[in-house]
Amino acid sequence: MKIVIARDYEDLSRTAADIVLGEMLHDRRVNMALTAGASPAGAYGIVTERLRGNPGAFSDVHFYNFDEVPLAGRERGVTLSALYEHLYGPGGVPDTNIHPLTVANHASVARELHGNGGLDLMLIGLGADGHFCGNMPYATRFDQEIYTYELKDSYPWYEDALRLLPDPAEVPSHVVTMGAAMLAKVRRLVLIVSGAAKAEALAGMLEREISTDFPATILRTHPNLVVVADREAASRLG
Repeated sequence: MKIVIARDYEDLSRTAADIVLGEMLHDRRVNMALTAGASPAGAYGIVTERLRGNPGAFSDVHFYNFDEVPLAGRERGVTLSALYEHLYGPGGVPDTNIHPLTVANHASVARELHGNGGLDLMLIGLGADGHFCGNMPYATRFDQEIYTYELKDSYPWYEDALRLLPDPAEVPSHVVTMGAAMLAKVRRLVLIVSGAAKAEALAGMLEREISTDFPATILRTHPNLVVVADREAASRLG
């Protein structure tokens, strides 16, 4: 595991963008699973400028959404909508290079990935409660590559999850996410963490016992993990 401490969010974004762009430049097909959310937004802004400036250089890059929260009556769920807004749309990524993960197609996406060489890069963020992407406390399955689970109001994070929906009335019945078994096979795993509000979570990810109660603890078992954190997020580290 490598930990990179960035000066601030802008420095973090540049570092993460450099890693993503460097992976994109392999002279072969490159498969990436990228997260949505606030943490990677700055990095995606840098990446989109490069994609627009030289689209031919990235024609072999294929994108997969790490998780998805479906929305009733809408073609795109929460994650895919955010990726189109911040990366695919501004970067001019062709639809042929975008491979949506949904509740309905998760088994075929896993087969497709394995048939195309697996994932080269995952870029993910960290939740204050220890979740990463759709791997939420008490709902996580460490033994699954891609899995679905029922969205239950008994989960302690349920109300917070509803606030992410464009319309709280559009509560899905299930969520789909790539899990730890898929993560273990990715060639390079990058975790970006920004802000003082995530300092406790980052320390917990590195120090707590590995448990589905705090899913991010599993990340430190990856053999090629790079953590990029700004100074505020890293303030609890020894």
